[in-house]
Amino acid sequence: MAGTQYVVFSINQQFFGIEIFKIKEVLSYRKITPLPQAGGFIKGIINLRGAVIPVFDLREKFNMPTAAEFTQFHVIIVIEISGRIMGVIVDDVSDVVEISPEEFQTTDDLPSNVQREYLKGVGKKDDKMIILLDMDYLLSSEELELADAT
Repeated sequence: MAGTQYVVFSINQQFFGIEIFKIKEVLSYRKITPLPQAGGFIKGIINLRGAVIPVFDLREKFNMPTAAEFTQFHVIIVIEISGRIMGVIVDDVSDVVEISPEEFQTTDDLPSNVQREYLKGVGKKDDKMIILLDMDYLLSSEELELADAT
């Protein structure tokens, strides 16, 4: 049985995957215009060919140590979340992998203290464990409203 293709990226040397059809494009890091009173993980906006796109930091969303500053080595992945186009800052994009059902582990097998609402599961590929994100549930309705206000 065929698997699902995921774009694999890293944050703090931890691997994450997003279904390839959710990704619009991958950009080299560019200056983000900060917004006053934007939520903690919303870093600001970028202009992408005339469209204003909110950009957020997945490190802060996942309560991971934040980068002191972002550099040209970081990447912005332009994605679709609940019908909205947004950018997320990650350390790098490493691969596109196909994860078959045999390489997929559901969130039921994860420890009980792990937030599961935006996780599809965990993929095992070669020697990597890849946390597979469900982009439609990554942001709460309040967070989506905050991003819409940008």
